[in-house]
Amino acid sequence: MPRFHPAAAAVITVLAATAVPATATARADTGQSAIVTTDCTSSRIQETVVNRSSSATTFTLTWPGVGTWTADVAAGDSSHFSFTRPSGTAYTFRTTTPQGLDRTDTGTVDCSNALAARAAMDCGDPHRLRLILDNRSPAARTFTVAWPGRSGSPWSVDVPASSGDNGLYWTVPDGTPYTFQVSSGGWSRTVSGTSGCGLGSGRPGMNAQTVLTTSTVVSGLGKAAKSVRIPALAVANDGTVVATMDARVDGSYDLGGGTNDIRIAMTRSTDGGATFSAPKIIAHAPTTSEGYGDPSLLVDRTTGKIFCFFTYSPKPGVGYYGSTAGDTSATATTNTHIRYVTSTDDGATWSAATDLNPQVRNAAWAGMFASSGHGVQLNSGRLVQPIVYHDSSGDHASNIYSDDHGATWHNGTTAGTGVNENKIIQRSTGRVAQNMRSNGGGDRWYATAADVTAAYGTAWNSGLIDPGCNGDEISYALPSSGAPPLTGTALHSNNAATGRTDLTVRLSRDDGSSWPQEALLKPGTAGYSTMAVLPDGSVADLYEIGDTGGIVFTRFTLPWLAS
Repeated sequence: MPRFHPAAAAVITVLAATAVPATATARADTGQSAIVTTDCTSSRIQETVVNRSSSATTFTLTWPGVGTWTADVAAGDSSHFSFTRPSGTAYTFRTTTPQGLDRTDTGTVDCSNALAARAAMDCGDPHRLRLILDNRSPAARTFTVAWPGRSGSPWSVDVPASSGDNGLYWTVPDGTPYTFQVSSGGWSRTVSGTSGCGLGSGRPGMNAQTVLTTSTVVSGLGKAAKSVRIPALAVANDGTVVATMDARVDGSYDLGGGTNDIRIAMTRSTDGGATFSAPKIIAHAPTTSEGYGDPSLLVDRTTGKIFCFFTYSPKPGVGYYGSTAGDTSATATTNTHIRYVTSTDDGATWSAATDLNPQVRNAAWAGMFASSGHGVQLNSGRLVQPIVYHDSSGDHASNIYSDDHGATWHNGTTAGTGVNENKIIQRSTGRVAQNMRSNGGGDRWYATAADVTAAYGTAWNSGLIDPGCNGDEISYALPSSGAPPLTGTALHSNNAATGRTDLTVRLSRDDGSSWPQEALLKPGTAGYSTMAVLPDGSVADLYEIGDTGGIVFTRFTLPWLAS
């Protein structure tokens, strides 16, 4: 749920970075590195410095004629420099450390033709072929779209700077060949294939369908909810896709607001996301004045059990910011609790709720909630669920964890302050990184640690633009039984804009140090999003459209993202 609260800034952004041709020279293999990219979404030149050595160091970045900056980076940690500059800016970065790293990168920010066109399919009702136009250049552009032989062709679409458009669509039978000749000024692309859902060869590489709306009757509620928000997503060991979300029965208020009647709804797919079951309520409080909201899913790959965490509000007026410190009991009525239900049959049925207040609530904390979307299982088998808590010094990101398959839960260390919803990801080195929404908005922040029980390093601004919204970052690993593998390939999803618009997915193959490939998934209004890797290697992204626009399930291939 959105939580607006003034607080000290502090923690992470993960931007889609567009690599620009550059030259680099480097000397000495020190276990330290610097990766320079440019991001046309925010018109920034970015450098991530990575310290894989066994001791702390200081990175010095010199841009001749502009300035010199330093970053103290602990062993195994990273930091970030970013500069907002207009397209056409030339740069020369010399990066050094006392241990001998000496690297020079030169290049030019060139966003003049930061444009893209991708085909997609709407796979619900209506069923249609769609074209997504993406303009990340600094000026408004007019796209001309021609479909030779098609009635009405060509079409002209005006797209503002740093924005997108998906207003061109065609209702055609599956199997219809298409060729889109797309141009804008001196830029052009040809997008061709055959219409139809399923991500098969030659078909559009992204499918979308709405799985819950404010007109959908929800089983167990007997009517539609007036607001549907806060998506959570997981894939069971057998490949079942499980999606949960808030069914806000009487209005769009957060927990503690209005009547407080919020329940956890679920829909699932047993065919890889092609179709979904009718939504139903899987968790609700004993009375309609108590609320369950903000779900997060976590799969224990060893046992196959699925946990659905959520936040419990005991009465109207007691939300995250209406909570008071002190009572850590399971029956406390003065603060929010973290609870969960579990499924051992891939989401078909769910247990009664377990309250974690006695296990994880600190008496000094006021508000506390499970960060929505998903938790993770580390390579060690440890289960981790991100949380947010509020005390006298502000809002903090942290985790709870279990080493006995969820029988007991414990508190991890604090990852950042002045932040809100967050996700955790394990890097190829085994270290963990917390990707956090800043209360100040503007960018996302990171903090890293050896494990969730170890001290996190100083949080740093990733330079990735973010409006202050719950986004996601996941490891690219196929769902399967057993401990998840370590990988340096990651995906990121968030609103790459100053407002809750333009949902963008990004791909990194270097542990999040750079994001050279990105795709605009949803132009226009979009909000919270969460991802999961599907058994066939495609990626699912479940997102909300405002308070009442519905919950949308998409799946896309990596080649589509990279096209």
